[in-house]
Amino acid sequence: MTRLLHAVTLVLALGAATTPLAAQEVTRTEIRRVDAPGSTTHEVIVSRLEVAPGATIPRHTHPGDEHMVVLEGGEMKAPNGKIIPFALGDTALFPAGQVHGGLTNAGTTPLVALTTHIVEKGQPFMTLAE
Repeated sequence: MTRLLHAVTLVLALGAATTPLAAQEVTRTEIRRVDAPGSTTHEVIVSRLEVAPGATIPRHTHPGDEHMVVLEGGEMKAPNGKIIPFALGDTALFPAGQVHGGLTNAGTTPLVALTTHIVEKGQPFMTLAE
């Protein structure tokens, strides 16, 4: 799990309900969106993220925290060529504004994760990083 947390600095989370991202086979399907308890400025968005074999998650940030749980694991390839395993049940946290992503599914099956975002209302869900 420590290896995953180090790798996770590069990893997941994406924008827009049931839409492929960057013309790749990375899909985020929104499951639920509600106001964050006790807040008028933040909302909670729960989504299913699927990364097809060969698809790359773009490097990006969010205007709030993202929590991730791996539902169907696999291997992701970092830009430096390192292969990073993602096992069923692995978790990760990406704090607001932290650049993550940039990984490519190196396996033969989709990698699937459940993501929960606690983000500022009215802000773009995801901003691509340079």
